[in-house]
Amino acid sequence: MLTPDEVNGYAGLMAAPWDELNERILRDMVRRIIKAGKITSTAEWQSFRAQALGASRAYLLRQMQTIVQELGSQEAAVFAQAIKQAYTRDMLDAAAAGRSLAPLGESEEAQQLLESGYRRTMNTLYNLTQSRAVMGNQNMVETTQRQLAYYLDMAHMDAASGAFSSDDAARRALNALAAKGVGAITYPSGHVDTLDVVVLRATRTGINQTAGEITRHNADALECDLMELDAHVGARTGDGGQDLTNHSWWQGQIVSRSGRHGYLSLDDIGYGDVRGFMGANCAHNWAMYWEGASVRSYTPERLAAINAATVTYNGKDIDRYKATQMQRAQERQIRADKRAFLVAKESGQKDAEKAAAAKLAASRAKMKDFLSQTGLQQYQLRESVPGFGRSEAASAAAQARK
Repeated sequence: MLTPDEVNGYAGLMAAPWDELNERILRDMVRRIIKAGKITSTAEWQSFRAQALGASRAYLLRQMQTIVQELGSQEAAVFAQAIKQAYTRDMLDAAAAGRSLAPLGESEEAQQLLESGYRRTMNTLYNLTQSRAVMGNQNMVETTQRQLAYYLDMAHMDAASGAFSSDDAARRALNALAAKGVGAITYPSGHVDTLDVVVLRATRTGINQTAGEITRHNADALECDLMELDAHVGARTGDGGQDLTNHSWWQGQIVSRSGRHGYLSLDDIGYGDVRGFMGANCAHNWAMYWEGASVRSYTPERLAAINAATVTYNGKDIDRYKATQMQRAQERQIRADKRAFLVAKESGQKDAEKAAAAKLAASRAKMKDFLSQTGLQQYQLRESVPGFGRSEAASAAAQARK
């Protein structure tokens, strides 16, 4: 078993090469949008637009070919280390209950689960580089082309109308791009997932599910029927009822894989359902549990504290799950403000760069106050943006103080 923080840490390491791709695509789009704001002639614009989209498509295809060639050893090493850590914890749990579990290197079945989990995760990532539609969704090439075309048109039309200067027209389009981020997948509904979101979701889900599947295999090997589910603050509540969508209801409980009376069942927690335990983006996992031999990690008192109904913010009691959703919204705002700073810096617009720095400082201050009042934990990975490292953070902070 791995904790949510451990899963997030490994997922971030696996996402690093994609972060670099994200940054390169964003910078390429910025440069083309800046030029679009300077063209007012209709004839010249049509030629420029076609050339810009064609060059951008060729650039993206080259970048994706490069990342496909580079992917492999680093991601495999990170994934294997994550599963080794989870397996070691399984061995310790078994030993504490007087059982003995063979090392990972001696379990052919566990190694096969590791390999299949890795391949499944990487296939999800490789699908991003396909030049064809995948499962009815528009791929990354189509998504970014549509995105770039929209912002090119926006900058050009604002400038050509005479309502905005070329710099202001470009700035408006760049701010809109920064707010959205680089798109990766467009679903039939029209919803667009950004590249950083897609990659982190795939790596988080892949690592967590594989760790859970191996723990299930180990439980089979040791004839262990009962499993203790882990628990964390801010678990999703679904419809609020006692069902698989309400993770706060079943987290920290004991589940019987065989369906024994007196325990939750696999159906109760939604094992195998995308909405339930270890479904998409679910951070929960489980550990082997032997009645009378294992020690509960989640006592009623600890669970009560984790599932505390409310937190206080600005003098008002707020449902804890709602508070975590407020935190996610503020994390998205911080990411958007970081992208706005990077975009302004790449465009060379100093006043826009300073304004973006001030806005980012305000968003960070708001988050700090929110966390201080509510007692919720900060997750820096969810506030991170490709290309925004220590140097950029120091530069933004210095400009915000001016």
